[in-house]
Amino acid sequence: MEPITYTGDKGYKLGDVLDKKVTMEEFVAQLSDEDLICIFRGEGMCSPKVTPGTAAAFGGLTPELQEFGIPAACCTDGPSGLRFDCGTRAFSMPNGTLLGCTFDLPLVEDLYEMAGREMRQNRVDALLGPGMNIHRNPLNGRNFEYISEDPYLTGWISAVQILGMEKSDVTGTIKHFCANNQESNRHHVDAVVSERALREIYLKGYEIAVKEGGARSIMSTYGPVNGIWTAGNYDLLTTILRGEWNYDGFVMTDWWAMSNREGYEATKTTHAPMVSAGNDVFMVCTDCSDMGQDDVKEALENGEITRGDLQRNAMNVLHFILGTPSILRFLDRISEEEKEAQEQMGDNDFVAADLVTYEADPATGDVVIDASAWNTKKGNSEVCGVTILADKMGTYDIEIEMKSDLEDLAQLPVTVYIDNIVKTMISIRGTKGEWIKETRDLGFFFGPNHYLKLYFGANGLELGKIRLKLREGMEVLSKHEE
Repeated sequence: MEPITYTGDKGYKLGDVLDKKVTMEEFVAQLSDEDLICIFRGEGMCSPKVTPGTAAAFGGLTPELQEFGIPAACCTDGPSGLRFDCGTRAFSMPNGTLLGCTFDLPLVEDLYEMAGREMRQNRVDALLGPGMNIHRNPLNGRNFEYISEDPYLTGWISAVQILGMEKSDVTGTIKHFCANNQESNRHHVDAVVSERALREIYLKGYEIAVKEGGARSIMSTYGPVNGIWTAGNYDLLTTILRGEWNYDGFVMTDWWAMSNREGYEATKTTHAPMVSAGNDVFMVCTDCSDMGQDDVKEALENGEITRGDLQRNAMNVLHFILGTPSILRFLDRISEEEKEAQEQMGDNDFVAADLVTYEADPATGDVVIDASAWNTKKGNSEVCGVTILADKMGTYDIEIEMKSDLEDLAQLPVTVYIDNIVKTMISIRGTKGEWIKETRDLGFFFGPNHYLKLYFGANGLELGKIRLKLREGMEVLSKHEE
């Protein structure tokens, strides 16, 4: 589209677009090139800017974008129920193939109406599902997520899932668009397919989900179709999806996807073709404001992509956000009943909105947590977020200051989880009031955002400081491998 002239900050907020005080074009005209590039990038996994343990955040991820009234929206896996990597519990849903076996559209819609309520309670705006790829090969490792070998059945089962979730103003993300029919070498295997087969088999289910289910979130695939990686495939994402099917939602990549310029191999930093093709959000990065992580800023400066391309993509994202509860939460327009429901997280160990995240010390790389106020009562758990420095990935130890006024015959076990996976058990005896330090191996940390959970198996324990300490960085580990 033609670029909208940059106006600078006119004081318009995204809520003004919701209230029809200004147009989306007037709002987007305020955003700088850097703002638009940041909207193109999602952050995750387990971003501390949205519901803990979820797959990604997108939208208002920088202070500048938040000043414009853009909230951070949240998505998480799917397709078999909500996935939380921090210990939050959720319903495990029947997988896609089982849903297809029912041939029962009202039943599936009712099931996903329940899923939509659960999403809304947990502040999740988009489920990363349903999975819609065709059962082309019985050995495909993700067939269980997908529905059928029949595109008509696949399309309608997926459509009613979307309709069920939309009753709570949340939605699903139909994926993987398209022809992602095997797991082996999925980043590189080229799906060579005729146009007739593509339209009659591999695209038909998506067309049904868009036209009959009102899908408004789509995920492209890792690999190429007929030589063009789908994340940057204009024919798929614009000509067919938007031009022929009149799709008006937004498109995201699969996590850490690649794209290519025609005739060239795809690379991890080639993202400009995604912008051109109408792939609105790259998922995911560590810091959306890092302008050196890909070729988008350079492509904008040399004219390969235009400001209009970025504005179009941003408007797709912002229109989506305006149809989600994230904007209502940001504007504090949800009902008191909904606020109460979100605070009552069932049997979960913590209230997601109150989770505290501790960031690494820039000087040492250590993450230091003050646990002196934690509730160590038997049967209780305490959870917090931890953010590791990007250049400090590697193996970590946990050091915990502990004491107990009990005698040395007492046994005080503590189970340590990282991202809801048991990493170690620490069991001490009563210390008669003296502080001690216990250190254990936590293993390898990849990616910046994680969750630490401690479960207490007995009464009488007190905690002081908890420290996550880098033992060996990635460069040391690489030398070991050599």
